[in-house]
Amino acid sequence: MQFKTLSVVTATIAGFLFVALLLFPEFMYSLFQIPQTESASFMARRAAILFLTLGILSWLMRNAEHSESRKMVCLSFIIMMFGLAILGTFEYVREYAGVGIGLAIVTELALGFAYLKVYFNTRHRLNRQNQCAQ
Repeated sequence: MQFKTLSVVTATIAGFLFVALLLFPEFMYSLFQIPQTESASFMARRAAILFLTLGILSWLMRNAEHSESRKMVCLSFIIMMFGLAILGTFEYVREYAGVGIGLAIVTELALGFAYLKVYFNTRHRLNRQNQCAQ
């Protein structure tokens, strides 16, 4: 998958999560089988803003050329996606989240591996550019 496509996919998912967590958090509670509380709603609204920011970042970076900045964005998304997948798995094993967390885990792993591939492709291309420049 190309970086641009991956960025658009990530921005779309983040946009969906922003709207869902801000306006329809009950859907997420139902999907993950977690109790709806005022504290959970408070955290859902805060998470919505984080997803909005990640979506904007992904969208604005979609046309970035191979660069150190693009490589670091990929690395950040790799850490985030794998971290979320590990956390989701941990919470499922602890029985704090229901089977619906599996959808999030699979999506996070897929995005994490896609960003990992782009990261190594970018790293390889930057190394070649640096060698040619010398």
